[in-house]
Amino acid sequence: MRRWLLALAILVGVAPAAQAQVTDHYALLMVWMPGLCKLEPDRAECKELTLRRYDGLNLAFMALQSVRPSNASNTFCYSMLGDESSDRSRDWCDMYQAKIPDTLMLQLKTLMPVMQSCQDRGLWARYGSCTMYSATDYYSRAIKLAKAVAGTQLNSKIAAAVGATAKQSELVEAFKADFGEEKAYSVEFICRKIDEKSHLLQVRIAVTPRALTRGLEKEFLWKPPRAPHRNCPENITVDAPPVPIAGTGKDASPPAPPPGQPPAPESQPVAPVETEPLEPQGPVVR
Repeated sequence: MRRWLLALAILVGVAPAAQAQVTDHYALLMVWMPGLCKLEPDRAECKELTLRRYDGLNLAFMALQSVRPSNASNTFCYSMLGDESSDRSRDWCDMYQAKIPDTLMLQLKTLMPVMQSCQDRGLWARYGSCTMYSATDYYSRAIKLAKAVAGTQLNSKIAAAVGATAKQSELVEAFKADFGEEKAYSVEFICRKIDEKSHLLQVRIAVTPRALTRGLEKEFLWKPPRAPHRNCPENITVDAPPVPIAGTGKDASPPAPPPGQPPAPESQPVAPVETEPLEPQGPVVR
């Protein structure tokens, strides 16, 4: 079987899945686009990013990562030859784009803004190919989870801090308010330091394989055995979108919310996605 798979990979130009191992859990990787634009202002998706765009006031989807028991991600499992080097050099638009229905593509253009720079192709090769899902099933499940994140108190807390500073402990409390005290370790914040300040870049939520079919519920969050190594300090800068709202002449920052009542994040309507409840396929036995 292994020899046959290798021969097939050579024939179709797909790299063999030498790194594919048993999935222990998944990491739902969400990006705070204003923070990414602060770090990389020349990205295509940053040119028209305002508070009136979905990703200007909501965490946006980047990837579902298949994670091994060692807590390391499976990467480039069933991808095209040369994808790893193309991803590293950011030649994303030269990479293969997974085929999905137009209905999913339309939703991803809102929920996954890094598609504007073709980074979705690199993320599919790096992470999506390791989930054993077809592209349609992978993105259907990703859309469902990403939309669920938009409705969390954590997302609202981040939106309320746009253009200011958020306390990591309060972000964790917002997460626990939705998912329970025992799931506090299921969320991780990723920051990057710019001008001596730590800026929010990503939020990672650990989920069990069942979450991909059942949704973002507390019983389907994965509980790590120990606290994650959070690289953000207590005070986190939550950047505002780089483009002011047209006609205001002011910085793109929202009005102050009532005390203790952060505003619900603005969002654009997204059509529902209906998929059959499929369980993830098991890894290839070698």
